[in-house]
Amino acid sequence: MTVGFQGEAGAFSEAAALELFGGAETRGFVDFDALVAAVDSGEVDAGLIPCENTIYGSIARTYDLLAQHDGVRIVDETTFRITQTLMGTPDADLATIERVTSHPVALEQCRAFLAAHPHLVVEAVPDTAGAVRAVMARGDARTAAIGPAPAAARYGAKVLVPDVTDDVENVTRFFAISRDAAPRRDIGRACIALDLSHEAGALHAALGEAASRGLNLRSLVARPARGRPFHYRFYLELDRPDDATIAALQGAFGARMQLLGSY
Repeated sequence: MTVGFQGEAGAFSEAAALELFGGAETRGFVDFDALVAAVDSGEVDAGLIPCENTIYGSIARTYDLLAQHDGVRIVDETTFRITQTLMGTPDADLATIERVTSHPVALEQCRAFLAAHPHLVVEAVPDTAGAVRAVMARGDARTAAIGPAPAAARYGAKVLVPDVTDDVENVTRFFAISRDAAPRRDIGRACIALDLSHEAGALHAALGEAASRGLNLRSLVARPARGRPFHYRFYLELDRPDDATIAALQGAFGARMQLLGSY
């Protein structure tokens, strides 16, 4: 089995994929778009994509991509604790570095450290492990990277600060996605997308449909509706909906509802 993830070898997403899928082969992709497209085309059997972080919040791009790729379904989820480490070349030193590079989400998780070192120039790049690899390839002792500690051993980097994360409870939640809609495990959740009219009470009425069936709303993400300025698409994660309840919701919402996965 081949499982795709966003990033390069040594990324947090790869570690989470190996933990969830056991001995599966992993393959990195440059961004979320390429990852979901690879799952949709069958290039990989499954993918692991982050959807939420306890510091950063919801990762909205994930939901948008799953809505765009109707053949891809959420089939499982997992959480992974994130510890961001500051790394540099073997001759680097915390006192002399001038630039820090990492993924934007990782940088957001380390705002306190960066605020305490205001002289550091911050550079956003597509991937944490890739940032470590690039720093080592460049060989510039003035530039450091923030990323997963295992990347230090993989790329020969020196750990400058073992943990620069703002919050010890820094946890990322991932969706496992596949073209096979059958859930890997019965966690008892479903994720739906709703296109609602721009009028008073539309969201209230939609949430009422879920509440009337005893469904707990686990998360709610609002995103701009493409092609309809200042209209919104809502992504709802619901606890404990069975197939009959999902069918009832589909009957209530009709074409306005899209099922992203039941898991």
